[in-house]
Amino acid sequence: MEKKSEYQISAYANDGFFEVVITGNAIGSDFEKMMNEVNVILKANNAKKAIFDFCALEGRIEHTEIYRFVRNHHSVIFDIKSAMVDLPENAHYKTAVKNAGLSLNWFTDIDDARKWFKSEQ
Repeated sequence: MEKKSEYQISAYANDGFFEVVITGNAIGSDFEKMMNEVNVILKANNAKKAIFDFCALEGRIEHTEIYRFVRNHHSVIFDIKSAMVDLPENAHYKTAVKNAGLSLNWFTDIDDARKWFKSEQ
């Protein structure tokens, strides 16, 4: 019997960019599966800009694993303008992805991320 994923991905276009909201749990191999699904969504929609909202992601891999993952797996995220929205207590994830070479802006409020994208147009 196949295990059901414990994460959910919602993605939609919003005023010239994509918003990707990830909820639930993405631990271990589920994290890689989730990121692969996000890549498929972004590629299928030819996304050039995206906001990734992780505020409701409860179970996640360690920030040290984020560094390893980013260094070892190419993602569409490397090729598009990106913003990450997360809770203030998860700021160590921002540091890990930036140290791994992923260029993105980090916000604690999705409205601030939206304003940033709109100001960049």
